[in-house]
Order: sequence, then C-alpha cells, then structure tokens
Amino acid sequence: MKILEHTEELIDEIQSQLEKHERTAEESIEKIHNQLEKQRNTAEEQIERIHNEIEKESESSEEQIQKLHDGLEEYHRKVEEQIEKLREESEEHARKIEEEIERIQNRLERTRENAEEQAERIREQIERNEETAEEQVDRLRDQAEEYRENAEERVEKIRERLENIKDGDSNHSERVHFESNSRGEEHHATDAVQSLINRFDSDYTKRHANSTISNTFVLNGDEILKYSGKLLPISEMDEHYPRSKWLQTLLDKNISINNPHDYCRYLNARDMLIRIQKKPEVWTSGLFGIPPTENWETYQEVYINQLLDPTKAPHA
Repeated sequence: MKILEHTEELIDEIQSQLEKHERTAEESIEKIHNQLEKQRNTAEEQIERIHNEIEKESESSEEQIQKLHDGLEEYHRKVEEQIEKLREESEEHARKIEEEIERIQNRLERTRENAEEQAERIREQIERNEETAEEQVDRLRDQAEEYRENAEERVEKIRERLENIKDGDSNHSERVHFESNSRGEEHHATDAVQSLINRFDSDYTKRHANSTISNTFVLNGDEILKYSGKLLPISEMDEHYPRSKWLQTLLDKNISINNPHDYCRYLNARDMLIRIQKKPEVWTSGLFGIPPTENWETYQEVYINQLLDPTKAPHA
C-alpha cells in the first residue's frame, strides 16, 4: 500500500517535474521565438536600411551619371558650336581672301589698261612731237635763213653808218634803232600769244566745262598725291598764273602749241601746279622725278621745264 502511494507520489512528482520542464521548455522556446523574432526584425531592419542605402546610392549614382551625360552632351554641343563657328569664320575668311584677290586682279587689270592707254598716248605724243619737231626744224631753218639775210642787210647798214658816224647824233640814232628792234621783238611775242588765244581759247572754255579728273600718284608704295573731281575754275587758274604770261613762258621755253589739244593740255597744267603749291610734302617727295626741295620757286621752275618732255610732264 505504501509502495503504491509512494509510486503515485513519484508519478505526481515526475508529472510535476515534467510539467515544470515543459513550462521551462515552452518558456525557452518562447524566448527563442522572441529572440528569433527580434533577430528577424533586426535583420529586416538592417536589410531595409541596406536597401535604402543601396537605393540612395543608386539614385546618387544615377544622378551623377545623368550629370555626366548632361555634361558630355553640353561639351559635345559646345564643340559642335565651335566647329560651326570655325567653319563659318573659315568660309568668311576664304570669302574675304577671294574678294581681295578679285580686287587686286581688277586693280591690276585697270593698271594694265591705264599703262597701255598711257603708252598709247605717249606713242601718239611722240609722233606728234616728231611732227612738231620737224615743223620746228623747218621753221628754224626758215628763220635762220631769214635772220641771215636780215643780218647781212643789217651788217651792211651798220657799215654804212660806221662810215657816216662823225658826231653824237649818229650815236643817238643808233640807240633809237636798237630800242625799236627790242620793242618789235616784244610786240611779235605778244602777237604769238594773242594768236593762240584767238585760235584755241573758245574750244578750251568748252572743254574745261566738261572736264573731270581723277589722279592718284604713288611713290615707293606710298600715296603722295590724290585728287579727283572737276578742274579748278578758269578764273582761279588765271588768277594764280595769268593766261597770257603763262603762254608766253611756254613759248619762251620753245614749247610748241599747234592745236586745241596742246592748248588745253598746257593751260590745264596750271591746275596741278596750284594744287601742289598747297602741299609742301610733295615738293620734298621726289615725285615726278623732281629733286626734293623746300623752295617753291625752284620746284615750280623744274615743273614747268618738265613740260618740254611729254614722258616726264607731271600733268600728262
């Protein structure tokens, strides 16, 4: 009976221990579950955090990549703009070069044409000068012959006078004779000038009204003298260089004026001379082959002397 009771007590104790053990196991399992849950939550939080970090990093990387793409596109755009600008500048530069080449070619062509025209005018002038020279030679021969005949007559008369000279009246008579000859020569020169004016002045006035000029003179690559437009008024030229006196100066230098062209040409030479007088820098430039000088009278004299040679005449 005691054994049975003791057995039951033992069974109760075992059952109690078993229950206690089960409770302990359940509590341990609960704790383990809780720990697992906490670890799971912690892991999920870490995973979430990692995901967020990855997402942020990804977004940042995408933004950086986008910025790099945008920067690359901007760089390409700028490069294309620069290339286009360089292309346009190159085309513009090429166009300007072509225009400059065309201008140079045109200027060269005009220079060539002007040179040919000048050469033709010089040839014509040389021919006219040769004809004029022949005429002058003939006139000089005639004048020499006439002078020789007159001289012989005058010598004969002088001999007769020398034989008849006995008092002061003869000396007075001789002086009167020579003074009469001087006045005769002066009158002859005036008649020559007046004859030119009567023959050609009307035509000169008509030509002057319709004449225009355009001259540019360059020496050693430097522009020395340039002017264009109408000729100076006749009244202004006559005021500076009176027409009769100017013509007489030319005749005294044996310059022949045989036609309206010569008459207009030599009278219009005054135009450039008046312009040059206002530009002392031209006197000292050596232009027209005239030696540099600061003296206007010297320059003027050489200028007028050069009118004798059509190839050197400044106004040609």
